[in-house]
Amino acid sequence: MATWKNAVPNRHRLHQLKREALLREAVSAFNQKGFHATTLDDIATTLGVTKAALYYYFPNKHALLFECFSEALRVAFLALHRARDNGKTGLEKLQLTIEAYLTVALGELSQCVILTEEHALLPEHREVIFKQRDEFEGALRDFVREGMEDGSIIPCDPRLAIFSIYGAVNWVPKWFSHKGKWRADQLARAMSELLCRSISRNPSPALSTDVSTLMVDIQSGKMVATTGA
Repeated sequence: MATWKNAVPNRHRLHQLKREALLREAVSAFNQKGFHATTLDDIATTLGVTKAALYYYFPNKHALLFECFSEALRVAFLALHRARDNGKTGLEKLQLTIEAYLTVALGELSQCVILTEEHALLPEHREVIFKQRDEFEGALRDFVREGMEDGSIIPCDPRLAIFSIYGAVNWVPKWFSHKGKWRADQLARAMSELLCRSISRNPSPALSTDVSTLMVDIQSGKMVATTGA
């Protein structure tokens, strides 16, 4: 039976919201200061809670880092599956994956942990994350191969192409700021077009000269340029 017409979060949802807030703050701190320079006290202070309160959600900082990576990969695979369903060519599927991943990771969840912190993972955690990451990268390389077969991508080494593109994507959280001129969806669209243009068989003659003028229609996936700054 619903209470308060579901206007008030129930206990499970409230726990989930607090956990998501903790993850967002942890990712922000790890991205800005690095894993080793960040303490649970730092995160607790920013959230306005005690350090002891954090242990209700994660037993230690390494477990928190592992969950940050796991969440980033969950978002990545969700983007991948959507691209497979909606893309028509290998290039389009690759571009849709990159755009969807960045849009969600930088926008709705802000839980995209920079992968230069992978050295801080515990060995057992690293094994799990590396296996999932390799599977994701393998799927992206398959898109490149598909693109070469359907003519949307020029002949190239899929491994090198994805290492370069994926590396650039995972560096975005290091410099992107919600206080800056660009929205997450604008940057996601611009980055996906810029990176995929490098291997496109028929690259667009130009890219946006001002990312902040892009207006992305999330529902249709279409983009139009506005005149505002």
